[in-house]
Amino acid sequence: MAKVKLAEVAENIINISKKQGCTAQVTMVETDSRDINVRQGEIEHLVTSLAISTGIRLFKGKKSTIISFSGEDFADMESKIKTTLENIKYLNEDPYKRLLTPGEFGGQANSLDLTDNRYDALDTRRVVEALKRIESDALAFSNKITPAEMAEFSGSRTNVHLFTSEGLNKSFSKTFYTFSYTAVAQEDGLKERDYWSEKKRHFKDLPKLEEIGQIGETAAEMAIKRLGGEKIKFAERKMVFSYRTAASLLDLLCDALDGEEIVKKNSFLVDKLGETLFPGSITIIDDPLMSKYPGSYPFDGEGMNGITKTVVEKGKLLTYLHNSYSAGKLNMDLTANASRSISGVPHITTGNLYLQAGQGSLEDLLYEMKEGVLVDELFLSGMNEVTGDFSFGCSGFLVDKGKIVFPVKEITIAGNLLDLYKNVTAIADDNQWKSSITSPSILVSKLAIGGL
Repeated sequence: MAKVKLAEVAENIINISKKQGCTAQVTMVETDSRDINVRQGEIEHLVTSLAISTGIRLFKGKKSTIISFSGEDFADMESKIKTTLENIKYLNEDPYKRLLTPGEFGGQANSLDLTDNRYDALDTRRVVEALKRIESDALAFSNKITPAEMAEFSGSRTNVHLFTSEGLNKSFSKTFYTFSYTAVAQEDGLKERDYWSEKKRHFKDLPKLEEIGQIGETAAEMAIKRLGGEKIKFAERKMVFSYRTAASLLDLLCDALDGEEIVKKNSFLVDKLGETLFPGSITIIDDPLMSKYPGSYPFDGEGMNGITKTVVEKGKLLTYLHNSYSAGKLNMDLTANASRSISGVPHITTGNLYLQAGQGSLEDLLYEMKEGVLVDELFLSGMNEVTGDFSFGCSGFLVDKGKIVFPVKEITIAGNLLDLYKNVTAIADDNQWKSSITSPSILVSKLAIGGL
């Protein structure tokens, strides 16, 4: 990674800022990534990138401004800071844009096992062999699968460093490795596609070479199941949202929990704290401190140690998600959900935000539903953030007597997100933990759906 001593660079920036009558937060992010794609047994794409990005937030009085740049050119920082401060007089005062105090940082940050320290030893030849196997196993699964897409690998290592005039000096590293495949199935001139992936912090936790072909096989099987999709008539039906579409719904709910959106009154959860909005089966947790998980971080973008928090407990909304700005504006407690921003102010991020699992499998939910629709793909557009009303395109499967009958496509579901969650009657235990916002499959007692 970068040869410069980042702590010395940051100390120099902070000292220059002090001479200019400022306090400062310096965020430095080093990234090293590799992307390899294989199509029809040949490498089609192989890219390695290294980058270092620096963001400096300067605070003078009740005003703040930002400098951001990429690369290792840290020369003449005094001139850069002076030039930036010449324009700060044009900005409005805002006392809620501030640095955290030492008392808000917390003690020693948790070690969350986010890196395997093996990134430099990554064997490209072995990765390519794995990609070839993923593709070949997908194509061998059925003659309906065409080699239209690539088997893909991405690996990355990120080092995050955070320094402030208040004495903060924290850093952590994280790695990610992902194998994925998008299968295209074709029959009678019609095409459908689906995908599968495996994503882990540690390379050794991915499937072994002799098992990695299951990624291609799973994608192929899912794509073939979509062939022959039909439209269905408008009706109010029971629905099961698979874990991946349920995660999309939870992501939308998370947007409504964003403290900055609450400040702007651009959320259907404004003034809802303390209210029981959902059934008792609904508990939502945000936990950035889970070892090796996708959304884990030891400290947030302002330097506050991560906090495990229950956002919704047995249907009752307990907290929004905050950075220092939204917490200050609303006179609420910090929740350690500030993002690490280089070119802008920290916004709101999540740790591992998830709907607490229930019992049983997706098949158990279908059996309990008896008749209805399994929604397995959502096209998220048409959401009113203020009211929660939505109208989404989707596809999935018609279910009768607890069994999948045939695929359905070009259908629309409409309703209100709060009402949708109020109508959740069962929750499975099938969370896949492929991203920072995840949900098990859910059964909803009624929702408007139509296609004809």
